[in-house]
Amino acid sequence: MPDLEAALKQPLGGDYQTCGLKKPFHVEERNGDIHCFVGFRNKMANFEEEANVIFWERDRVIREAYAFIKAQGEVKLGPCREETFPDPDSLEAFLRTFSTNGNLASYFPPLLEKLGLCEVSKKSRTLYIKAKE
Repeated sequence: MPDLEAALKQPLGGDYQTCGLKKPFHVEERNGDIHCFVGFRNKMANFEEEANVIFWERDRVIREAYAFIKAQGEVKLGPCREETFPDPDSLEAFLRTFSTNGNLASYFPPLLEKLGLCEVSKKSRTLYIKAKE
């Protein structure tokens, strides 16, 4: 069983890919928040200062998302489009309390996988996340 406290001590900064479409994004931790920079550095207008997606309260969002996933057993990721209303029991709906952005369930699961807390799987055309045991 993963150790949440040990996972929270690990840095998250680095380069990642989204779960579904394998789109690149870069993560930096700033002022206790998680900043996700989507796309390629050379194509972004102001990469050093403006993140596309921000998750507030790094440790809290990780703790609460992990607890939510463990309690559900397996959680559907999306739909992740900002303009849609996600299923109320999806990870996307849960994460929207930690950000003003959409597409959150595209960027957060790779972070939980890096920390060794969760794993993403695909059933048919739908992505799910569950806690590692």
